[in-house]
Amino acid sequence: MTGIGVSAPRVEDFRFLTGQGRYVEDISQDGAAHAAMVRSPFAHARILSIDTAEAAAMPGVLAVLTGKDLLAAGLKPLPVATPQDSSDGAPFRNPDRYALPAETVRFVGEAVAMVVAESEDTARDAAELVDIDYEDLPVEGDTATTPHVAFDWHTGDEAAVAAAMADAAHTVSIEGVVNSRVIVSPIETRSYVGRYDAAADRFTLYTQSQGVHFLRRVIAQSLDVAESALHVLTEDVGGSFATKLMNYPEQTLVLHAARLVGRPVRWVSSRGEAFLSDAHGRDQVSRADLALDADGKILALRIESRGSLGAYASALGPSISGKGFAKVAGHSYAIPALSLRVEGVYTNTAPTDAYRGAGKPEVIYLVERLMEKAARDLGMDRVDLRRRNLVPESAMPYPAANGCTYDSGNFEHTFDLALREADWTGFETRRAMSEAAGKKRGIAICPGLHVTGGTPNEASEVLVTADGAVLVKTGVQASGQGHETAFAQLVSARLEIPIDRVKVLEGDSDRIGKGGGTGGSSSLPIAATTIDRATAALIDTGKEQAAEVLEAAAADIAYGKGGFTVVGTDRRIGLFELAKSLAERDLPGCAGGADFQGDHQTVPHSAQVCEVEVDPETGRVTIEKYTSADDIGIQLNPMIAQGQIHGGIAQGIGQAWTENCVYDPDGGQLLSGSFMDYGLPRADDLPFFTLADGSVSTEANHLGMKGVGELGTNGGLAPFILAVCDAIGSGDLQMPATPERVWRALQKA
Repeated sequence: MTGIGVSAPRVEDFRFLTGQGRYVEDISQDGAAHAAMVRSPFAHARILSIDTAEAAAMPGVLAVLTGKDLLAAGLKPLPVATPQDSSDGAPFRNPDRYALPAETVRFVGEAVAMVVAESEDTARDAAELVDIDYEDLPVEGDTATTPHVAFDWHTGDEAAVAAAMADAAHTVSIEGVVNSRVIVSPIETRSYVGRYDAAADRFTLYTQSQGVHFLRRVIAQSLDVAESALHVLTEDVGGSFATKLMNYPEQTLVLHAARLVGRPVRWVSSRGEAFLSDAHGRDQVSRADLALDADGKILALRIESRGSLGAYASALGPSISGKGFAKVAGHSYAIPALSLRVEGVYTNTAPTDAYRGAGKPEVIYLVERLMEKAARDLGMDRVDLRRRNLVPESAMPYPAANGCTYDSGNFEHTFDLALREADWTGFETRRAMSEAAGKKRGIAICPGLHVTGGTPNEASEVLVTADGAVLVKTGVQASGQGHETAFAQLVSARLEIPIDRVKVLEGDSDRIGKGGGTGGSSSLPIAATTIDRATAALIDTGKEQAAEVLEAAAADIAYGKGGFTVVGTDRRIGLFELAKSLAERDLPGCAGGADFQGDHQTVPHSAQVCEVEVDPETGRVTIEKYTSADDIGIQLNPMIAQGQIHGGIAQGIGQAWTENCVYDPDGGQLLSGSFMDYGLPRADDLPFFTLADGSVSTEANHLGMKGVGELGTNGGLAPFILAVCDAIGSGDLQMPATPERVWRALQKA
């Protein structure tokens, strides 16, 4: 069975597990040259001179490029797709970021020169011979104190918040709350192949992506060519979590170099380069104030935050710490008045951009820390305080104070479901057992939600091929989510054909007309709904075509079980038989297309419970149990949906527990530049999560499906940290909760 709601096995996994995946490094190009980057060892410095003569003279070297060469060739800065002006009208401040800088480097690892050679080894050896003279400049490394402000943006009703604060029975504040910087670390590093066809004056780029159309647009701008002059291709992608969503200097460089040397040019990032130059995630420092009445009901919330953009504004970076952060500031709580101020700031660090959740985990973590402190300060039960402030089901659709509307959901039911599945009432007995063994045990529950986004610029096409397959074309892009299974499962259910007859095509800007790409947990709300409508259009078209073949009126044709039948008769033609007949007569094939329509925003939500045990001798934390109750609407493939929740929670816990991106604040050197120093969570760090389904269908789309990809991460930071705080009796712990930090907090407590 492969219908909606069936946990059908993933069809792409056989290819991946048997080494038949096709990644950028598997793409062969005859005569390809290889590129290597010369990267800055300084966080901020003026480039006084670059001597490329010795490198250029090395046998096998084809070209050595600098920033001045790019300026002379007419290349443009990398565009910022989401600039953010300040609320007082001041324009967004943005230092131009060229693919190679001509005058100033702004972070350690910024590419300063590029060597193109016959082999990768030769290119790397020649890169060592490029002699660059720098003049050191002052370094700004602290998000909280840097004076370099890109924008100062406000939203909400400050007057209403101020009035509520003045009249409140209780006010609670927290400040200096750090949402730590994350090095994203997908299993496949970035790699690109650029090709130039001189006869056609056209470029081709093989790249990882989360959508080829966005990359085509922004890379064409940096090359200063028309979008039609660039063909972008993405095949299999070994993980992204948004770090391959945006454009990078090396994509522009391999294309320009291919035009220059007249050969394809390949560049492959080492893991060390990835640590230095991939877009990082998070990096915010915040303050929050809460006003409550005498019964503990929220009256107002004020948030002030600074988010580091890094040394440059990456393509989508300004929208992450700004509007992305604000998008779920209303949280799952009924908050009558809200005020939010965000400063986007520059530091001499790698640029930041979207990372799974993209602003939402940051604000949920902040509000949950504030709610926990409110419960302590007011002497209230933390569960009761949260429950009494949840938006009730009777208020749906609920207009949140930040301007978003929550169309559906029973937040109280999901909250109580998580408590029950986690056996909250039995916790004190388990705590006593831990104390008897010399350990400390803690627990926390946090609700959370996501307001899904993405770009609804989707046009899907479903067509039957003459060789007996159904081809699905979509503008989104898988990087491990299981699109080949999910979309094929949907189409096979609608057409009532085996799933192995359905093939999904993504990642080709020539063959797929348009698409907003994958982002914001949007693959089902945007792409699946459009694919479903395209499939319905195919059936309607097929009825007209089958009517001619069967010599009947189209109104008398019914579709079912993979074919068309004249109602009330046994006359029938199969879907693939019809496609073959049309092809033999050179007639238009059986196909259907649809543009996205409707509301692409959905509001999945969850409540997550984390229970930990702490060894006071070492500060080591063990997660004893983790429970998540989730509302993700109608589930197309529950197994894939649950996998997304599992992975999302793991990434949230990883940031809160083991991942610690550290720059030297004075010199701007990355001190956690390898897996020797940067701790991703391991399989044996995590228990098998308990998932409980509290889903309610949404009317935002005709399938009733909500996004799922980021929900686990959005809610995964706070319950872990707050459970550790509960165990050690301290509310001052900052993430990540490394053994040293936990041990020191215990000594202080």
